[in-house]
Amino acid sequence: MRLLHTMIRVGDLQRAIDFYTKVLGMRLLRTSENPEYKYSLAFVGYTEESEGAVIELTYNWAWTTLPPPATASAAQAARSPAKPAR
Repeated sequence: MRLLHTMIRVGDLQRAIDFYTKVLGMRLLRTSENPEYKYSLAFVGYTEESEGAVIELTYNWAWTTLPPPATASAAQAARSPAKPAR
């Protein structure tokens, strides 16, 4: 078994593509748009997808800013069962 790709949600797709290609030296492998669900994808990597893992950059059209990252306490609260009221 091997890792095919990992997804990173981005707030500015072109800026992210520029970072991965111009700064990190990856290649833009392919792009796609899904108008029905309002998102765009860009796949970047050092090798072709058939040869190694790549990064999927996902941009949701409706977002003008990314949501704040989840905190450890919020993630823990989501996993913890509800405590009975006293």
